[in-house]
Amino acid sequence: MRADRSALLALLETSVMYSITIISRAKVNLTLEVLGRRADGYHDLDSVARIIDLTDELSIAKADEGVIEIGSDTQGVPSGPDNLVHKACRAFFVATGIRAGARCNLVKRIPARAGLGGGSGNAAAAIAALNDLYECGLPVDRLAEIAGRVGSDVGLFVYGGTVRMRGRGERVEALPDAPEMHLVVVKPEVGVSTAWAYRELDRSPGRSQRGASDAAERAVRAGDRAGLIASMWNDFDPMVAAAFDEIASAKRSLLDHGAQAALLAGSGSAVFGVFATKEAAESVADSIRREFGNVLVTRTLPRRQPVSSPGGED
Repeated sequence: MRADRSALLALLETSVMYSITIISRAKVNLTLEVLGRRADGYHDLDSVARIIDLTDELSIAKADEGVIEIGSDTQGVPSGPDNLVHKACRAFFVATGIRAGARCNLVKRIPARAGLGGGSGNAAAAIAALNDLYECGLPVDRLAEIAGRVGSDVGLFVYGGTVRMRGRGERVEALPDAPEMHLVVVKPEVGVSTAWAYRELDRSPGRSQRGASDAAERAVRAGDRAGLIASMWNDFDPMVAAAFDEIASAKRSLLDHGAQAALLAGSGSAVFGVFATKEAAESVADSIRREFGNVLVTRTLPRRQPVSSPGGED
């Protein structure tokens, strides 16, 4: 019996040493201003974003040099270089010079093509996990630098909490924790192509409510929940809602059911409504599930509750 127990302990120690399972979370943009198209083809953005308590799960095991494998429980998730987790692993190994690999498996719960940043959160989680798995001890700013090479909004998930993003999204400033918000997220069946959304926005002159992100940051720093809600704005929102009846209907339904504000998530297609309490959010979600199939209740998270955490829910 003692020999069996020793063997089990050795197996557990090996498992801890060679693999890690962490949680990655979604985000919402409370403001999203698109300032213009850049010479490199990207757009300059100004956004106040918040991490929310919708989660995927990522497991990563050590592998031989050059091996990067991606598996998932969800059909349609890319397994090769098009997957942001794949790109994140490669960027981490290049940045650190570690001659190793990674076998990754994703359990997806965050709706895809929704503007909630599920893929970007997965990529940030991969960078954080590899930092722990290979015992690098890189600080948050260095992890965010690597994240910025992977995708425009990956860095915000490294910091977590409430942030302000500029540039193409890679310049991230951590803000104080904003007042908590309870959210109902509605994901219509329709998907919105990010490339299409930017093309359409470029054709829409005079679209932006300049200064929304400045107002949101002031409200965050003052702890002014009402002021933060009043500042919410997304340049994509009017254009996307006009183009997709399902999205306009979801936003209208949230407002009709008492949402203090309702806004498109990123470039869509999810819409989220802000409510005063968890109970109010749950009640509204129960009511509108008859109309919309994919309705989720969640909340915004403070920075002390990390974007990626071992094992499961905090």
